[in-house]
Amino acid sequence: MNHKADHRKLGLPSDQRRALLTNLSRQLVRHGYIHTTLGRAKETQRIVEKLITLGKKDTLSTRREARKVLVGHSKASAKPERLLAGKTELEKMIILQDRSLINGEDLVKHLFDVVAPRFRDRNGGYTRITKTGQRRGDGAVTCVLELVD
Repeated sequence: MNHKADHRKLGLPSDQRRALLTNLSRQLVRHGYIHTTLGRAKETQRIVEKLITLGKKDTLSTRREARKVLVGHSKASAKPERLLAGKTELEKMIILQDRSLINGEDLVKHLFDVVAPRFRDRNGGYTRITKTGQRRGDGAVTCVLELVD
């Protein structure tokens, strides 16, 4: 028996694993599906199901909880001065918009305004894992993780 095993390690150090799962969660919320390995999909599914449940409540505290997962607290995403140095105003605006769509507050807004209301009458089971039958070069089983309609 594997007692007290809370999560899959995915063969990564904890900080890299957290970053991987955060990015997979962002992409699933943004696009509605991701193509990845089975182990990664199962871990991402746990995170996204909790995010959608938070999104159904839509309070300030639930938005803050979702922001912790989707946006994070990294200083690089909070202050992009180095990225914007020497750019024109138009270039700065385009860079900030692109970053916002990927990992900014717009993603939290999208979760609460578009994704979560789709599941208002559903009590869990917001995602589906479908094995693709293909294997990667290293033999890992691949699958598609998607939001259920």
